[in-house]
Amino acid sequence: MVQLRIMHSDPDRVREVAELLLPLMRASGLLHVGDETELPNRRDGGLRVVVEVTPAGPPVRVRADAGDASSSSTPRRSPRPGLSPGGRALPPARARLDPGP
Repeated sequence: MVQLRIMHSDPDRVREVAELLLPLMRASGLLHVGDETELPNRRDGGLRVVVEVTPAGPPVRVRADAGDASSSSTPRRSPRPGLSPGGRALPPARARLDPGP
């Protein structure tokens, strides 16, 4: 994950730069820009704006053929024999064979 951080000790300055820069990056079409997150600086009371950035690849074309309407639903499985319709019960426990002395 690639992150871009805009940092300064003045939070208003960080927000001003982020409001100018992020729309330009999104409009360029060259990058996918994620949602920005504001984080306070620990030392000086400033602000960090962090955003995930990934290169935009070429567009991918997807083609889907229309399917047969009669086969669009998934066939239902019948319950296994021996099970009650309300739930599944464990089989009775088998007696252990004692190997003896």
